[in-house]
Amino acid sequence: MSLKIIKLRKSHERFSSHREWLNSMHSFSFAEHKDPEWDNFGKIRVINEDIISPKAGFNTHSHANMEIITVVIKGVITHRDSLNNLGKIHKDEVQVMSAGTGISHSEKNEENETCKLFQIWIYPQKENIKPRYDQISLNEKSWDNLIFDYKNGQNNKLFINQNISLWRCKYKPIKEKKLPLKIDKYNWIQVIEGNLLLKSKYPNSNISLSSGDGLGFEVIDYDDIVLDTKKELDFLLFSMPSL
Repeated sequence: MSLKIIKLRKSHERFSSHREWLNSMHSFSFAEHKDPEWDNFGKIRVINEDIISPKAGFNTHSHANMEIITVVIKGVITHRDSLNNLGKIHKDEVQVMSAGTGISHSEKNEENETCKLFQIWIYPQKENIKPRYDQISLNEKSWDNLIFDYKNGQNNKLFINQNISLWRCKYKPIKEKKLPLKIDKYNWIQVIEGNLLLKSKYPNSNISLSSGDGLGFEVIDYDDIVLDTKKELDFLLFSMPSL
């Protein structure tokens, strides 16, 4: 066995919330949707896929002791917070906010086109730290885009207050591509767009994932895990040493 499946969350099995201006799919328990079996994967608390209508969005609200990551897939979201940060996060840009002792913010789509993003919450390693905010652009258009690497914090483009690394992987059609070398024992793949096949030499151990699917797995034999895709593929990969 090359990998052990811990949790498999098919796209259609996710919780959903709908408002006039928002369509949201929740991989884990969120708001009124509660299921103890799906409260988290390790330190990952929330993965929401949000589609936000033009001229709408999340009004000012507060967080504390949570690491909040926003990955914009389409369009632009405008961020305002109580630290006096004001900025636009565009397609293929990433925002990280350490709520720490407390921060208030709003996320609004002030443009004339729909915005699609993934909002991620991660439990912090240390509580009550000083709140902070940062964002980057992923200049690389394909391959393994490392967003943050907890093992090499000094060289991180972004900081996260937890032992989790995150990649955004964007591939053209490929055959037998290995996962990034720096992955840890426990991992979560969240497919943004496309189809992937995780393969192994062991019979009946291949796993197919499609747009919106999530997979939590334990790596048993890194060298024996490869992935194939026949079309363009875009996914987030979280990696951590423990759950």
